[in-house]
Amino acid sequence: MIDTHGSVAARRSERRLVSLVAWVLVCACSITAPSGRAVDASDLARNRQRWASAQLHDYEFDYQLICFCAPDATEQVHVVVQHDTITAVTRARDGLPAARQYTVWPKVDDLFDDVQRQLDRNVARLDVSYDPTYGYPRSIVVDVALMAADDESQQIAGNLRPLH
Repeated sequence: MIDTHGSVAARRSERRLVSLVAWVLVCACSITAPSGRAVDASDLARNRQRWASAQLHDYEFDYQLICFCAPDATEQVHVVVQHDTITAVTRARDGLPAARQYTVWPKVDDLFDDVQRQLDRNVARLDVSYDPTYGYPRSIVVDVALMAADDESQQIAGNLRPLH
């Protein structure tokens, strides 16, 4: 006579044990692994310090915002900052002054502030890459809610050059 009840019970116990072990491993990994937001905050602090150490108050860089925004707000521009104040913003395509009615063009400090704002908002996705020399954010990709449409944006900054 074959005891099918005993082997079924043994398989159920084995499955429960495997599930319990898997659950313990997942919990252990999430407890010991650093949170993604903690790593993002640490990267932000380290690179903000790198930027502060460079002591750049006069610089120029290229910038573009990519989003579902007015076309004037998404043009690639060249930003000139002197004494920590924006003195000129020109369109990359023709060198004419960029429109200011649809957007506020950023300084590097504003880019850092935006990364902090996104961390504070706990957006669904935040990917930031920093310049290896000066530490400024070169790319900030934001998706506020993964399943929502038209809430994504990207800021691109590059070609930063000190003036003087």
